[in-house]
Amino acid sequence: MSRFANLFDAGIELAAVLDSDADFAKLSGEVVFAPILPNGVPVLLGIESAHGRLNIAPIEVMRDESGVVVSTEVDSSQFDGRTVIVVDDGVETGTAALSVARWLKSVGAAKIVLAVPVCPKTAVNQLQFAYELILTVQAPLGARSLAWHFDDFDLISVVEAQALLAQRELQSQQE
Repeated sequence: MSRFANLFDAGIELAAVLDSDADFAKLSGEVVFAPILPNGVPVLLGIESAHGRLNIAPIEVMRDESGVVVSTEVDSSQFDGRTVIVVDDGVETGTAALSVARWLKSVGAAKIVLAVPVCPKTAVNQLQFAYELILTVQAPLGARSLAWHFDDFDLISVVEAQALLAQRELQSQQE
């Protein structure tokens, strides 16, 4: 199993999986890509570099005593009736991915797909009931630290992720 150079590179490789998956090609309706802040953003930008401009609506999650919850700052109307492609840096246990899927269903997402560079088979077993489709570049038998799969696991902060998205918007306006 090869390692990814970094999160952006993982997104480029994930884009190839999206392109080659027959079930993904059959998705219909309005599609929105939802990167989980912060580290889903560089992965999404890698996908976008291979696919062209995408409709995106980031999701911020927070950890509290009850587990992982979606931030109240997220505008849920962006997902109502749409096919949502959740993008993150990978899955270790599936806790965040499961919380996001439940939240998206509660706000009316029509279909929910998980697209991540790494998702262990043990997590796929749990998440397959929350997502219509799980797309991954690597599906190891067991969970390892996500950093193990990357040469440079270039973690960023929420502020840095928001700055990358703002820069993306600025570039789009200048084109």
